Amino acid sequence: MSTENPTSIYDLMWAVRKFTRSSLILQHMIAQDIGLNVTDTECMDFLQEMGPSTAGALAKATRLTTGAITNVIDRLEKAGFVKRSADPTDRRKVIVTFVPDKHTNAKIHYAALSTVVAELFSTYTEEQLKFLTDHTNALNEIYQEQALKIKEDK
Repeated sequence: MSTENPTSIYDLMWAVRKFTRSSLILQHMIAQDIGLNVTDTECMDFLQEMGPSTAGALAKATRLTTGAITNVIDRLEKAGFVKRSADPTDRRKVIVTFVPDKHTNAKIHYAALSTVVAELFSTYTEEQLKFLTDHTNALNEIYQEQALKIKEDK
């Protein structure tokens, strides 16, 4: 890390912390509005990205224990956000599938958020968007690596 301009590095690091905090608060508010907790809604987000998955695959992706992911799936199924079905290739496994029709309230929040974020992003050049995408992907990698280190240290 360069020390040529520590004030701007500090300012950027602080801005990232504030953004992360604001993101967590927003996720909490949306989860609360649809009657879930943040872990449950994040697991739904993983399912949307991954498609129908086994509980084990979802546990691995979220870094939750299999017991914790079973509890999450139980809550999501009870609320109608996911459904379970038998794995056609292995009867011991269950496939968890996201139920998109159930997400009307969440869709309203995310549609509003997407609109204002897209408006902000539309003010940037292609070069700036590429930089921001690369920057965000790099931060994501760092966060993932740090999460693995924490898990390995236990």
